[in-house]
Formats: sequence, C-alpha cells, structure tokens
Amino acid sequence: MEKGLEITFKVSDVDQKQITEALANLVGNEFTNKIDIDWRIFHVKMGNERFFKVCFTGSKMSRLHPILEKQVRQRFDTLSKTSKEEILSLYREEEKKKTFKRQFAREVEEEYDLWQDNFWAYF
Repeated sequence: MEKGLEITFKVSDVDQKQITEALANLVGNEFTNKIDIDWRIFHVKMGNERFFKVCFTGSKMSRLHPILEKQVRQRFDTLSKTSKEEILSLYREEEKKKTFKRQFAREVEEEYDLWQDNFWAYF
C-alpha cells in the first residue's frame, strides 16, 4: 500500500470476523470525523495460515503524516485490548448512527513470495 497504513493480525476467538469488522469500523469511523480516511478489511488465507489485514488509506495517511498513522495504530491497539463484549456493545451503539460507515471483510488468498519478504532487504 503506497499511501496508507496496513495492520495485520490474528484473532483467536470464534467470532473473529465479527470482532475484526467491529474494530476496523469503529476506528475508521472515529477517524472519518477527523481526517479524510477510508479502510478495507481482508481475511487472508496464505497456505495453512489465516489472518486479517485492515488497510487504512486517505490523503493524510502517508509517511508525510506519521502522527496520524501513530494515532490510528494506537487507537486500534487500545480497542483490541478491550473485552469482546465491550467492543461489540460499543459497535452496536455506534452502528445505530446514520453517518456510520461499515466495511465487511473480504476473503483473499495470498501466496508467500520470498522476493518481497522484508528478510531480503537485510542483504
């Protein structure tokens, strides 16, 4: 992602997709009120692994605005440490607002590419 922020993580709960959508949509909507931001949620399959990627993008989501990237990461991290019940409760409340934008997780499959792995950047 050229202009934006990518957060990659695993969720161990059975309601992993619901929790991930709640986290991403809560953070995205919170920052929509502050800056021009958009986001997408991906449920990635790579070999036998499954994980999520949330990609935030916008005119101010770039290396030129490191403070905004940091704020989005911190908010996402803070919310991810709250209980499942609290996140889903907050999500249901926020979702009732007419201006609340909702994104759904898309299933994607990726292949592991050694040539794009950061490991090779060390050589």
